[in-house]
Amino acid sequence: MRLSLKIFSIIILVSTLLLSVGISMPVEQAKWDLEPVSLYYSGYEKGTEIISVQQSTLRAVLSNFGTGEADVLDVSQPEKLRRIARFSLGLGQGEEFTSVAFHPSLDLFAAVVDAGIQRGRLEIRSASTGELVDHVETGFGSDAVVISSDGRLVLVANEGEDFWFDQQKKQFFKARGSISIVHLDQNGQVEANNNLKLADVTTREGFVIEEKGHFLEVEVDWNGDGKISKQMDFDGNGLIEDKKISLGHFEESEVFGSETKGERKIMIPISSHSPNLLEPEYIAISPDATKAYVTLQETNEVAVVNLINEKVMGYYNMGVTEHKADLTDDGWVHFDQSIAALREPDGIALTADGRYFMTADEGDTETSADAAGQTLSGGRTISVFDAKTGKFVGDTGNQLDEVAFAHNLYLDSRSGKKGAEPEMLVSCDLEGTPWVAVGMERAGAVMLISLADPEHPKVEALGKIPGEDVKSPEGIAHFMLGEDHYLLTANETNGTVAAFKIVRKASGAQH
Repeated sequence: MRLSLKIFSIIILVSTLLLSVGISMPVEQAKWDLEPVSLYYSGYEKGTEIISVQQSTLRAVLSNFGTGEADVLDVSQPEKLRRIARFSLGLGQGEEFTSVAFHPSLDLFAAVVDAGIQRGRLEIRSASTGELVDHVETGFGSDAVVISSDGRLVLVANEGEDFWFDQQKKQFFKARGSISIVHLDQNGQVEANNNLKLADVTTREGFVIEEKGHFLEVEVDWNGDGKISKQMDFDGNGLIEDKKISLGHFEESEVFGSETKGERKIMIPISSHSPNLLEPEYIAISPDATKAYVTLQETNEVAVVNLINEKVMGYYNMGVTEHKADLTDDGWVHFDQSIAALREPDGIALTADGRYFMTADEGDTETSADAAGQTLSGGRTISVFDAKTGKFVGDTGNQLDEVAFAHNLYLDSRSGKKGAEPEMLVSCDLEGTPWVAVGMERAGAVMLISLADPEHPKVEALGKIPGEDVKSPEGIAHFMLGEDHYLLTANETNGTVAAFKIVRKASGAQH
């Protein structure tokens, strides 16, 4: 008893002395967690891909690529997401609804339609009636759409990823990717449109660090029968054999196919002299709407576009990430192998002050099995870059896969591929500190990452999308209700939208 009193007296004395000289006792900083609050069912088994929120009215618009419909949701009660309306875009044969964005202030949303081998289009529609207000032609393979915070600029990433084959010339061809810069007036009508082609790659720096052994796996109707065959007797000997067959050329590079994979996975070599391989993936607009940052996943870059004179300013090389990972699908998960991989970013977001941009390094190209020691595809990371210079600041290393594994959401079958695959991301500030949330396509979850130290971004929380089926979160959006922060994910393989609340975690609590 006397010993306990003596220890207690010493603690009181030390605390008093520290306070008297102005030294505070260390207190663990409050952290944040992700709490799932609801799940919206579209009524379809799949297709819910992109979601966007209008903060001023607490409505969200959701795309369904399978049905060509847009759902407008009431998100004012996140615990019970409610559909207000469903509009059909009335798509034609071969067209696909690829992306959507809510106008920040008007009762309008922007919808993007990919028309296959024809140019796509941007549609401006009423969010109340679904009525078509205006439309404009975009580029080939129209995909992601974003709107500036003032509502005057709409940008569309035209990926141009479709290939076709000329049987007589034995040549593969594709359309060039581009960026549509669309100006809206104060009523949301189209004032002007510029389909900006990317600069010739021969005049720029910053292409992939290592192109040898990297391929695009693409679907091509090689024999011209109007369908994509899962297996194909490429050499015409009457047998389907597990061997690589030369099929022709793309520009100056030889193209190969595997008879057991058929027309589904024809291998197009990555070549640094081809402007046709620049495929805009996703776009982030700077807070002052003077610049746009565009991910070029296949070539491991981010293009910077000046939105004042509508020209490409330059290209940032995303480089290689090196860290520990599990690279072997052998029934055991051990993050003890060294990985060096091209980042190949998909989603991109900017911090609120525009100082940094962050990329979700999903990966897209495939590597040849016989190129021992080559740089792999997909960083399995969230990376931070200086927006002014493109200089690499820091990345998450193997935290994404390790945290997924800690929550029993990491599949060893992904070890030899691209891990848990970060897809799209969104940024927000929590009490003055920048954070980023990312959807993990292969883990069925959202992760919350602190950028308090941008050189060492830290995964602080994981939110599992409810349910035991495969979810594949694609689109992600952030909104606020009063002082509370919320996230929405559009889960394309089970037709749902999940809502998460960002909540304060009790000091010392484990996630």
